[in-house]
Amino acid sequence: MTDIDQIKQKIDIVSLISEYVSLKKSGANFKGLCPFHNEKTPSFMVSPERQIWHCFGGCQDGGDIFKFLMRIENVEFSESLKTLAKKAGVQLSTFQPSKTTEIREKIFEINLLASEFYNYILTSHSLGQTARDYLADRKITDNSIKLFSLGYAPNSWDSLIKFMIKKKYSLIDLEAAGLVSKSSIGHYFDRFRGRVIFTLRDHHGEVVGFAGRQFGEVYPAEGGAKYINTAETPVYIKGNVLYGLDTNKEEIKKEGFAVIVEGEVDAIKSYQAGVRNVVAIKGSALTSGHVALLKRYTENILLSLDSDFAGDAAAHRGIMIADGAGLNIKVVTFSTAKDPDELININPSLWHDAIKKAVPFYDYIITSALSKYDPKSPLEAKKIVTEVAKFLEPIDNLVVKNHYLKKLASLLDLPQDDLETQITREFRKLQLTVSSAVLNKNENIKESPRTRTELSEEYLLSLLLQSPKPSDYLVLILPRLTPEDFTNPTLAKIYNILAEMPDKTEGIKEIAALMPEELLPLVDRLYLQENNIPVDDDSFMLAEIHKIVWSVKELALKNKLKEISLEIKSKPDQEGLDEEFSKVTLQLQKLLDEKKLLEQKP
Repeated sequence: MTDIDQIKQKIDIVSLISEYVSLKKSGANFKGLCPFHNEKTPSFMVSPERQIWHCFGGCQDGGDIFKFLMRIENVEFSESLKTLAKKAGVQLSTFQPSKTTEIREKIFEINLLASEFYNYILTSHSLGQTARDYLADRKITDNSIKLFSLGYAPNSWDSLIKFMIKKKYSLIDLEAAGLVSKSSIGHYFDRFRGRVIFTLRDHHGEVVGFAGRQFGEVYPAEGGAKYINTAETPVYIKGNVLYGLDTNKEEIKKEGFAVIVEGEVDAIKSYQAGVRNVVAIKGSALTSGHVALLKRYTENILLSLDSDFAGDAAAHRGIMIADGAGLNIKVVTFSTAKDPDELININPSLWHDAIKKAVPFYDYIITSALSKYDPKSPLEAKKIVTEVAKFLEPIDNLVVKNHYLKKLASLLDLPQDDLETQITREFRKLQLTVSSAVLNKNENIKESPRTRTELSEEYLLSLLLQSPKPSDYLVLILPRLTPEDFTNPTLAKIYNILAEMPDKTEGIKEIAALMPEELLPLVDRLYLQENNIPVDDDSFMLAEIHKIVWSVKELALKNKLKEISLEIKSKPDQEGLDEEFSKVTLQLQKLLDEKKLLEQKP
């Protein structure tokens, strides 16, 4: 048995995918929302029997545990193999990581060592005293410093460089990790100098980068920026990292929602205040990467950001991404402080109260617009409509949309129909362009449309594949329906293999073993197709299969008649065509008579 086979045997695909996607039982399989595209109706199917997954929605993708991990974690096969081998407790006999994997692993090593270096300087070295005083003044505790791996980068050009070179890492390695910069004349220097360091980890807990906060004098070369971050590397993409998620993800699942704040300090102070289902983003914009991560743990988010959602284009895009992904969004508001950190310093209970009083996002947008403009003034009322249009117009859910249109119409003392017309006009005037992936519009892959006949053929094969004993049904239907009756040659091949398989063949595993490699993807898709049919109910299945067999046969005969008719028109003198036409016509009539009799039976 190969390493891959051992891993597949020891890791259940349902358990693995359930770590990322909420799955519910659906017949013999499981279904959930696809993690690879925005959807609100589940189209993602998982088979415990075949140990496969398939998306029937926008992706149309599928595969095994390795393919899933590669896509969900954005890694190569070699890295997914190594990860799953470790999870399964399988010692890989032969493993040659790819160059990309080797680079990523080295950066992880370097980042972890750098984090330990910065933390040591902060907590145990005299050079860290000013940073310790600063954090104490910000009311950040020693426990938080330890838990979140805070540190201090000495105010020196090469402190980290000297340390890492002693550990046998090269300047090229450090540059790849984003820890050093290179001058115009080729000199390397520490990227982070004289700053408090926040260690950035991914949701697995791997150190992917750093954020450095200015709190005293910095070198002029840094331009006096309050924060600087690790430049993007093979392991760090800003839009894919949520600060604190590795620490707080279980608390998010427990509470049923995530509180999103702007910046590391707000997240740490919230944690200290007892609100631990919290994560932080850089700036005001949620990204598709953030949303994909959050959806693994909750469908409910509370935003406590510094931005004006109505006026911040990046924040608006983030909201549309989250809404398009089906997340329920609320906004945390308070007037006694500028951010959660300041509010918590006044009184931690105020932060808890603000979270409890969070308002639905669209209520917040309307209230915010009304606070800026006078609804009794026609000109300012128009400004209100303009501001809310870009949020209300794209709402997909008609019930939700109608609710807020009705509410706003009442507040502006306008007929709802007139308001709706004006909002549509304002939305068009704004010429708002939002990615189709954001709004979950036009995201379906355009395929060649399948005919009614092909759909019927697929449905029949799907029922047979999902049946515990397909041979019991095949013995009854084969006299009526042959592989030659199928219009799709690939489907005909599958049907022919089913027709010729041994009588004792049972279950999808045994059936799959009989299929050529090139047919397996289609067989798997048909097996995972959700039919909502009780496959264990013999009488129901028999009736449904007979019905679809009649349908397929009827369509096959009608197609045959069309072909003969066209041939007669093009070759009227060809012998035997009239006879063939009469023969097929009689077959069709006989079939329709049988079908009619069956339908008349009580």
